[in-house]
Amino acid sequence: MRFDRLDLNLLVALDALIEDRSVSSAAKRLYLSQPALSGALNRLRDYFADDLLVQSGRQMILTPKAEELRGPVREALLFIRSRITTPLEFDPATAERKFSIVASDYAYHVLVGDVLLDAYNQAPGVTFELSSPDRLGGERLERGEIDLMITINTHLSDAHPKQPLYSDEHAVICWSEGRHKDGLTRESFIEAGHVIAVFGPERHPAFTELFFAQQGLNRRVEVSMPSFAALPPAVVGTDRLATMYRRHAEYFAKRLPITIHAPPLPMPAVVEEMQWHSLRTNDHGVQWLVGLFKARAAALPRNPVE
Repeated sequence: MRFDRLDLNLLVALDALIEDRSVSSAAKRLYLSQPALSGALNRLRDYFADDLLVQSGRQMILTPKAEELRGPVREALLFIRSRITTPLEFDPATAERKFSIVASDYAYHVLVGDVLLDAYNQAPGVTFELSSPDRLGGERLERGEIDLMITINTHLSDAHPKQPLYSDEHAVICWSEGRHKDGLTRESFIEAGHVIAVFGPERHPAFTELFFAQQGLNRRVEVSMPSFAALPPAVVGTDRLATMYRRHAEYFAKRLPITIHAPPLPMPAVVEEMQWHSLRTNDHGVQWLVGLFKARAAALPRNPVE
């Protein structure tokens, strides 16, 4: 589609190029070949009579024109996605639509999996794309690329609507036949070997690890795993410990020989919330999905956060 001689598909490419400042990274994000995106960049340069991105050493930097276009391009794409290409009316029984959700494996085991089951029964034509939280999650929400983000409240923006789902607390797990099965002291906790979760190529630490670092608590980390769900299997058969959220620990305690202990030191509670872009507030499909999450959260053991 063209508007005033501009192929509107090029705006998607421009948005990705501005955000990533890399042809190869933007091509990967858009599932395009690098030559195809290089061609799109050349057409954009011709249209705007500006280089837009220029090489500076090992990185590309934005020209003043690209900086000027950054906000308007994002706003235009978001408006198109939320008001033009996405129908506001939604009938679950007949709808054919794909929803994009960002959620950790923790959220999936505690809540999201059951929500997807409810959606399957109510809306057989609806599909879902789930992805793990990462450093780009907030940017993807801003661009309207995801419909819902499910994560702890400290990771969400104040710029868009959000809804508390449930609260949780920390727990320490161990093998039910190991040396720590009967309990923990602060000293035995610190002296033990630990299994932790880190995420993505950048190996981002979980909230739990950030808390321990802030407290100056040094533990002996023996194994680093790529997900929360990998923690329980990694302690079975060993004397290692893992710290995780209690609801997730209880999920795995029904399936694996692990014992759950309260942490031998004070640790903060967390609140799991969902967030959507403000322009999705009148999107009946997104609000139907929000309702499914609220209903399932209300049915969880112990009262959800009000």
